[in-house]
Amino acid sequence: MNMKHVFVWVTPLYQPRLNGIVRYARSHGWHLTLADRIGYSPTHWRGDGALVTLRDDPETLAFVNALRKRSIPVVDLTCNHPELHLPRVTGDHAAFGREAAAYFAERHYANAIWFSRSWMNIHKLRYEGFCEKWTGNAPERWVLSEILPPKDRGNFAAISRTLKTMILHTPKPLAVLAYDDNDAATLLDVCLSANISVPDEVAILGIGDDQFVCENQEGSLSSILHDQERTGYEGAALLDQLMAGGEAPPKPIMIPSGGIVTRASSDSFAVKSSALRQALIYINDNLAHPFSVDQVAEAAKLPRRTLERLFETELGRSCGKETLRRRLVQAKMLLRNENLSIKEIATACGFCDQAYFSNAYHRAFGLSPRATRRDIRHGTI
Repeated sequence: MNMKHVFVWVTPLYQPRLNGIVRYARSHGWHLTLADRIGYSPTHWRGDGALVTLRDDPETLAFVNALRKRSIPVVDLTCNHPELHLPRVTGDHAAFGREAAAYFAERHYANAIWFSRSWMNIHKLRYEGFCEKWTGNAPERWVLSEILPPKDRGNFAAISRTLKTMILHTPKPLAVLAYDDNDAATLLDVCLSANISVPDEVAILGIGDDQFVCENQEGSLSSILHDQERTGYEGAALLDQLMAGGEAPPKPIMIPSGGIVTRASSDSFAVKSSALRQALIYINDNLAHPFSVDQVAEAAKLPRRTLERLFETELGRSCGKETLRRRLVQAKMLLRNENLSIKEIATACGFCDQAYFSNAYHRAFGLSPRATRRDIRHGTI
């Protein structure tokens, strides 16, 4: 068997995506040539196939067009150029936005914004998904490349000053979906420097779950887990299929998220009562463990009867029903993570009995956990 020579031209050089590509390459005996976009134009490269992330730089577009003219297969790991009919493996970006909207709805937010530095098709998909499922006031769109003149887009003082003014004049509590974790970190810095409380006044959610970024802020960042390793692996598998003479799929292969990782930047609830907020935080923090209503009342520093009245008044259901609902919603999110078995998900959401979990889940959503996972895999939910 001849060794396949594959060119990998992806940016950013995000380690999980590279891990997925390398894992496939090693198991299939590929030789990889890896390059970034700095001062390099490999239009005359000779090999068997390429994995790329198409953006707006002309060098990559020229490279891809040169390969296609020579009938060398190319797989795009983004969706920034839908007008180019290329085989693609990419995150389900619209679904990321819908997932963020559902996440903030669970936390009772009515006001929301989208924040990013720039605007391409991938931003558009995430924003439109967010708007599609948002149930409160229509989310505003804050895009620095549209707000600031070109001379100020790299000026952190100008960015900070502009965003601070905008945040101060926006109704709160405010939910923010940022394009990625770097954009989320920018907004977090602005809020902290302006003494705007995160997450009580502004709750921030990024996309990517880049732990280097998320875990190294003054307040850690919540994020949607974009399964880049699986994207890289599945992209390599598709390229292998094409190099063997197979047909490209009619539509992009969409990789679902691995769920939402809640950290300090969004660990709150937009409810009127601070005691109820503490109760909801306690419930959310302890979903994997059994606990009683009395323990929730103790965490909220309220008598049990007062707590139950608060739940009924503000949420329209008892503490027990709210706890069950949150366990099931968490389970639905975890079903997107193919690495977890249904039994492991039941346990992680505080269900000691898998049969009880399956029955309760079916009553709540009209589908079994297994059927939900199937529909997620097929992209129908």
